[in-house]
Amino acid sequence: MTTILFDVDGVFLSEERCFDVSALTVEELLYSPRYLNLDGRKFGTDYTNEEISKIRSSIFADDRVLKRFKEAGLNSNWDMLFITFAILYIDILKQENLNLADVDVTNLNEVGDMLGEVSVNPEAVLDFISRESFTKDGIYIALIEYAGTLQNMKEPEVFRMYGPIWEQGHYKYQEWYLGSELVEADTGRAAEELDKTGFIYDEEWIVETSAIKDMLTGLKDKGYTIGVATGRPRQETLLPFEEAGLLEVFDERRISTASEVMDAENRSNAMHALTKPHPFSYLWSLYVQNDSLFDAAVNARNETDEQIFIVGDSVADFYCADKIGATFIATLTGLTGDDIISTFEELDVPNEQMLKNVLGVPELVEQLIK
Repeated sequence: MTTILFDVDGVFLSEERCFDVSALTVEELLYSPRYLNLDGRKFGTDYTNEEISKIRSSIFADDRVLKRFKEAGLNSNWDMLFITFAILYIDILKQENLNLADVDVTNLNEVGDMLGEVSVNPEAVLDFISRESFTKDGIYIALIEYAGTLQNMKEPEVFRMYGPIWEQGHYKYQEWYLGSELVEADTGRAAEELDKTGFIYDEEWIVETSAIKDMLTGLKDKGYTIGVATGRPRQETLLPFEEAGLLEVFDERRISTASEVMDAENRSNAMHALTKPHPFSYLWSLYVQNDSLFDAAVNARNETDEQIFIVGDSVADFYCADKIGATFIATLTGLTGDDIISTFEELDVPNEQMLKNVLGVPELVEQLIK
């Protein structure tokens, strides 16, 4: 049996709106009166595309920060925006040299009231994430160590993954992405800003959805099993797939998302993150979310004899494939486009396994199976 598992962002859907939302989230945490309330930019909830582009360029240093995250195999927008904000925040606290002995740094509004004129320096983020070849777990360890260098910082662990500051960034991202009307159903928290329309309604497909559907249906007709493993939450995966008529092509048990990963992290004893580049999401789709194979997925064990292809745009997807003995197929439709070719070449991905878009998958799979 042959199974083909697809990433979503950078393969089916453009990543651009997710990156825009990540930038807007960091912007809000920095400049909103509810949070740090820094001087310098007026906070809003309705921006033109040109304004969003300027904000993203400023926050992510002309996307150099995002590209470095991708090169390091960090694939989650929640993690990328949090680490970006956390380093900017720590850098701001260092500029002020605040004595944090009696300060709750998780209360951004309270801390903002203590700040004078400070600068927001995206280059500090770039310097931090470029100083070594981090793993995902490693970058969080380094972040907590960096927070520990602040004056009288008692609990640097507040900067951990799923910690209080991470959770705040996650909530704001969901508010921007889903919009004010949907965020409470997803997060359990009512919207703070009531007029966010939601970027989920402005998704951009990389190729025509009719062509994607024909391609996927053709694979199934030839006897291949197909599935999805994505860093998107479930709602943000199913809604655009349903609107495009693609959901009916998949067995929903073979759609693994960030929601399943977070649930698995909550109920497992794993001491490591299960988000990509850990292959949990791919294995969970492969295993049809079968609880009897939960421990195998958590511990990155492929216990099948199936031939597996993983289709993704990022280094994180490559690492997932490599870990479980799957054949990796790269789509050059992610953030970095053709610029990632040299990185994949360094990882010994054959050039013929790098596709201009996902529609080339059936022909390539046929060739590789022969």
